[in-house]
Amino acid sequence: MRSVQILFKKYGEMSIRREGKKNIIIDKDIPLPLKATIIRTVRFQEVDMMGVVWHGHYAEYFEDGRCALGKVYGLSYDDFFRERIKAPLVNFEIEYMHPLLFGETFQVETSLLWTEAVRFNHLYVIRRETDGLVVSQGSTVQLLLDAEDNLLMAWPEYFQRLRKRWKRGELASKDG
Repeated sequence: MRSVQILFKKYGEMSIRREGKKNIIIDKDIPLPLKATIIRTVRFQEVDMMGVVWHGHYAEYFEDGRCALGKVYGLSYDDFFRERIKAPLVNFEIEYMHPLLFGETFQVETSLLWTEAVRFNHLYVIRRETDGLVVSQGSTVQLLLDAEDNLLMAWPEYFQRLRKRWKRGELASKDG
């Protein structure tokens, strides 16, 4: 999982380091990432003529994971619409390691990292369900805009309340 360490470094989130399947906390003031896991099956329309998932569908898989995590923790698109907040994706990175094939079942584990910056940093790990093999991993960054498309430099009140609960440990990681 060396690339996950690099992602943490890239986004300045040095509070957590992955070693195997364990998260090692370096800064105890930073809350653990929020996590959710979904299970999907590769559909016929997602594969090419060789039966391999077309690379562009991984963006959809990340979106599915992000939506599941948002629903669990109060960060869904419905929450954004209610608060009149937009959260455009400004960065998307992926590393392809092994193919997914038609009919295979896989997990998308999505993690939201704590950051003081007004943005959402997500990490994704896609594993084949049958053997747990990591087939791809990546990250996205979303910024926050108000209803007039102005970049927010401070967390809106709704997100401040949610972040306080997260920091107090009231938003325990769970699978969605």
